[in-house]
Amino acid sequence: MTAVILAACGGAGPTIPVASTTTEPTTVSSVAPTPTPTPNPYGDFSSAEVPPADPERLAEFTRLVALFPASYGSAMYLDMEFLRSTVTLSDSFSPEMLGLDLALPSIATGLVNSIAVAADFQSHAVLTSFQGDFTIAAMLQVANSFGLQLKEGSPQTYEGHNIWDVDALGVNLALAVADETTGVAASGQDDTGSNAIGLAKASLDAFDGRSARLLDSPGLTSLVSDVPSGFAAAVLSQCEMVPLFADVQALPGCAGAIATAGILSGDLVVVHVLVAFSDQDQARSALEVANKALASEDLTQGFKDLGVRQERENIRVRVIVDVSKFTDVFRLFAPSS
Repeated sequence: MTAVILAACGGAGPTIPVASTTTEPTTVSSVAPTPTPTPNPYGDFSSAEVPPADPERLAEFTRLVALFPASYGSAMYLDMEFLRSTVTLSDSFSPEMLGLDLALPSIATGLVNSIAVAADFQSHAVLTSFQGDFTIAAMLQVANSFGLQLKEGSPQTYEGHNIWDVDALGVNLALAVADETTGVAASGQDDTGSNAIGLAKASLDAFDGRSARLLDSPGLTSLVSDVPSGFAAAVLSQCEMVPLFADVQALPGCAGAIATAGILSGDLVVVHVLVAFSDQDQARSALEVANKALASEDLTQGFKDLGVRQERENIRVRVIVDVSKFTDVFRLFAPSS
């Protein structure tokens, strides 16, 4: 296990080395999905260059998250097409393992390329945005064979968007078209289904710019473009929602966080995390908290590699783990109730 814990400074801090016993794996996964796994980035994290988000994949991510109003505070993204095509992930991972309660029926989930999920933990409202090659009408035709029923009067039109009122085996859902390839599913606790329709309308308001979005939160827009794209991502506008800091009373000045996960050769997963603060002093204080919390988790999880550093007002973290431990480690940085 190799660990690199960095001291605070205005830029990247000096390295405090820990004994290394890990050699770089050379085996390659039996499947070569797209994108091809990147080389294992072992090395000195204090000076390592971290690539920005891929423009095309960033555009897809932001389009899906644009369907979430600012009131939700957090969201998670999954590249379902990549997960289905990657044996090491498809055999040991599912959205449910990350604690995701999807509004999109499971039969429809298998038809989409990517999804994002936002939940209001107090009202139990759930939004699931999705992108795929099938229209919602075509998806509903397939899903109808598995017990989904359209309610009378569907679809209805709202601000140029179609919304379907659906009974999914007793659960009321609303499915709405955002654009040609993007839609959103909404669910709530209202037995009449009117709440789900209202949630879908609020989602479309955010997408069209009629109301504030999650990504409108100060600092989040720049964060999402400054981490590598991955098959999974979590974005949070409130740091107290990050499980890694659950035992910390507060992180003063924290403006938001994003985490992404990518596949590496040798059946490894790399998790990149970027946390923003109002100023460098607050980031420096939080760096100490992050170092202690991650060192404790390292003892439990057995990280293959760990690096933490300060970049002006931000803290950057890189964790590399076996794919079998990905779910437990990623949940340290994902939304939690």
